[in-house]
Amino acid sequence: MTDPTTADKEAALKFKDEGNVFIKQQNFPKAIELYSKAIDLDPTISIFYSNRALAHIKMDNFQSAFNDCNSAINLDKNNIKAYHRRGMSEVGLLEFRKARADFNIVLNVKPNDATAKRGLAMCERFIREERFKKAIGGGDSGKVNFCKTIDLSSFDANSDLIKYDGMKLEFEELKNEKNENDGIQIKNMSQDFVSFMINGLFLKGKQLPKKYVAAIISHAERLFRKEPTLVEISNKDKDERQLGVDDVKISVCGDTHGQFYDVLNIFQKFGKVSPQHTYLFNGDFVDRGSWSCEVAILFYCLKILYPKNFYLNRGNHETDNMNKMYGFEDECKYKYSQRIFDMFSESFESLPLATLINDDYLVMHGGLPKDTESTLDDIRSIDRFKQPPREGLFMDLLWADPQVAKGFGPSQRGLGYSFGPDITAQYLERNNLKKVFRSHEVRMNGVEFEHDKKLITVFSAPNYCDSQGNKGAIIHVVPGKGKVGVNENDDEDLCVELFEHVTHPDVKPMAYSNGGLGF
Repeated sequence: MTDPTTADKEAALKFKDEGNVFIKQQNFPKAIELYSKAIDLDPTISIFYSNRALAHIKMDNFQSAFNDCNSAINLDKNNIKAYHRRGMSEVGLLEFRKARADFNIVLNVKPNDATAKRGLAMCERFIREERFKKAIGGGDSGKVNFCKTIDLSSFDANSDLIKYDGMKLEFEELKNEKNENDGIQIKNMSQDFVSFMINGLFLKGKQLPKKYVAAIISHAERLFRKEPTLVEISNKDKDERQLGVDDVKISVCGDTHGQFYDVLNIFQKFGKVSPQHTYLFNGDFVDRGSWSCEVAILFYCLKILYPKNFYLNRGNHETDNMNKMYGFEDECKYKYSQRIFDMFSESFESLPLATLINDDYLVMHGGLPKDTESTLDDIRSIDRFKQPPREGLFMDLLWADPQVAKGFGPSQRGLGYSFGPDITAQYLERNNLKKVFRSHEVRMNGVEFEHDKKLITVFSAPNYCDSQGNKGAIIHVVPGKGKVGVNENDDEDLCVELFEHVTHPDVKPMAYSNGGLGF
């Protein structure tokens, strides 16, 4: 490596300064591009790497951020921001002991750093919970089944129920063959109740009583638990003479991340759930946004009301680690209680991992398996009723991302991996499929046809985190009635539509998070 010239150093500083401007504008891809140009011209400056690490953290590229922080520290052992950001990267990589060490380094120099204190406290909590799980033999064997064993009478003295004067729900406490509690069934869920809940409560900043929420989660969890790990749905055989040409529709949405007002806009713009209009939301419906409880409760009510016309795939944010870091657990505790979060957590473990539409389209949140001989039967055989492991098919379905290059590559996230167009083509041929739908990543146009148009990424949280400026997208599966050439679509059975974000109350993303690290 030759030493940079004076001109190179001056140009590099200008690129760094321009990158800082884009960081402030929250245009993180552009910031990365500019910091990279600065590094290419002058790779000897520590702050160039630590600044790029911050941009990578904002994009959840935790492995890339970690690598940049290491480079920054190698160049300057006193770059405290690099230690701080490496700790944040390690939290994103779920390496809590390593993150704890880096946060302690920061606090030794800056003992009042609030973000480092929160990061350290989060790491300590995760480490304690991990120790506890090991102490009881791995965590799952002694696990309480909240959704089955819940006793609704334990909520009867709560003030929120006593004060509640809205529409009433009727409950049946189910029993198993041993006369033990076996969950709750809501006997009178209706569209009127859903409308009241939205307009009479949620849009006014009010909450349902905890008793109602517990019953909704319990009922929905039982429905999810009865579904296979790979759900199969179809609208090929609908009788269009009876339903009408526009009534045969399956709509697939990507991440919504607690953006309740944008979720409502989806139903207002594209139609409500009905026996003629099925919806599939492809994971990551909680975290980040500050209305994750409202989104989850709405989705669960729709599942109860339309069990054969409303489906959810599990995303990587329907997991405990993510919920503790990205706000959903804290939001649940603020709006309801720890017990309500525990029930949600359990219900997430029951969510299916993928959906097959019309035997043509495979839909999962993340991406394809790293096993090059894997088939749909491998998905069907996954034991999904737990927190996902760090590797394997379960993890791949939640975390994997596409790449331009052929074969497999490391993930910038540091969790999962990246797969190329040849991997997608081989999987489709091996399983006799037409396309793969996935989500998991922001796309500025809401949708992107990738891998020779054999893979579609759909993202349905417009202006993600109130900062990205992206559009949202939805894919309608409408056999023979598609719109080829519109929004990149090349399939006569698909219709791709885009939408913009809508206004919402002035509440910031992750507003209820007690442990947020600036992600």
